[in-house]
Amino acid sequence: MCLNFKGCRKILIYKIISNKYLRIALFFLVIQQIIVASSTYFIARLAQSFADNGPLLPYMLLFAVSLVVVYVPAYFCVTNTERAKYDAHKLYNDTFHTVFLGKTYFLSSDELQSTATTTLAQESNYTLETVIDSIFDISALVLNVLFNVLVIAWFLDGTLLLGYAVGIVVASTFVHFRRHTLKTAAKTDQQSRLSLTAKLFDSWDNVVIFNKHNYTLYNNIVQKSFATAKNNSVKSTSIQHINSSLGMIILMLPVFVITGFIFNKNWNDAATMAVLIATLPRQIQLLQMCYALIGYHTSIGVIKTMLDGILEVLQPTNVDLDTYIQADQIRVKQTGEIFDSTQLPKTGRITLIGSNGVGKSCMLLKLKDHYQERAYYLPAKHNLYFNYKTDQTHKGSTGQQLIKQIQEIREDDQSTVVMLDEWDAHLDKENTQIIDQYLDELAQTRLVMDVRH
Repeated sequence: MCLNFKGCRKILIYKIISNKYLRIALFFLVIQQIIVASSTYFIARLAQSFADNGPLLPYMLLFAVSLVVVYVPAYFCVTNTERAKYDAHKLYNDTFHTVFLGKTYFLSSDELQSTATTTLAQESNYTLETVIDSIFDISALVLNVLFNVLVIAWFLDGTLLLGYAVGIVVASTFVHFRRHTLKTAAKTDQQSRLSLTAKLFDSWDNVVIFNKHNYTLYNNIVQKSFATAKNNSVKSTSIQHINSSLGMIILMLPVFVITGFIFNKNWNDAATMAVLIATLPRQIQLLQMCYALIGYHTSIGVIKTMLDGILEVLQPTNVDLDTYIQADQIRVKQTGEIFDSTQLPKTGRITLIGSNGVGKSCMLLKLKDHYQERAYYLPAKHNLYFNYKTDQTHKGSTGQQLIKQIQEIREDDQSTVVMLDEWDAHLDKENTQIIDQYLDELAQTRLVMDVRH
């Protein structure tokens, strides 16, 4: 893991940018923007030829072709960008596995589980798609503005370049000094969005079971979360828009001043005036793109905050299970003696007993963390994958499914230690006796440790 968010963020962005599909998309983007700039060139030449009574048809045809051909590289841009998005999400998923794999002690933190799974399933994908879209869009805007301004300045007056340069620098400086406000609003927006998503994951039981008391509490909390998330999102968007709008006004001033200067200077030059009028819509479009660029400048701090949010999950604080375990209060049912985790047999059955809150379940988590892949841990409530679940017709009571799980563990898993936490919590007497017998049989060849409800 990285030592800080800034370092992690740089590594993650580097891996995203170095993705081969994104590089292919950017390559075709350059081709696309060259074609777009060529259309500006051809329309300028068409206007110039019209004023000078020159040939018109070749430039009209070339202009028309440029408007059609541009869609060819655009196809490769879109498809490869989509591939890059899935690769980025998979990269985060793989990193998530690296960070949490075998860290059984984190099961003791329900809050971390909720935040981590929500981030992995939803927020990381949203954030990484935003990053890739931003990289691609910023590149497209920069190339479009650069190529088209160069073409227009070449036909008209190089001073136009100065107007854009001054406008962009001053507007960007203004936005830079507003970055802290934007970052704070973005962080609050992300946190409220994550909080809402986590609560929505609890919707199934509360809505479908419909215990009026539970549903009323749940629905009130969800409604408040929706309101909070909406308000924070609107506030964040509002701040971004206001900053972008002010930046746009600052950008427009030097460009309009220099454009007016060019108008006045070439008032009697028919060819230059024709080019200026013909390219005026493109210049308006370029100003809009500069506006979008400034908008992205305001969003950079927001994107950094979003990245820090999904990276924060990958730097969890370690949990010391010993603080939850009262070792002298945990006994072995079969012997009545205090459980000693340092003196364990290779086979046999050990059932942990003790008062509620003495840390029996945490003891199993600690042992699982110690044994790692040599131990099999089955919690009372879980979403573990089993082969029998691939059969869409599999059904049965909790006890029947637990029997199938234990059978699969016995037949397909090679762990030397099997641990079950409160496996009898929701079982009837008959299924409890059946599974108890299965565990006794399993204990003949493995060490079986369990906590009974």
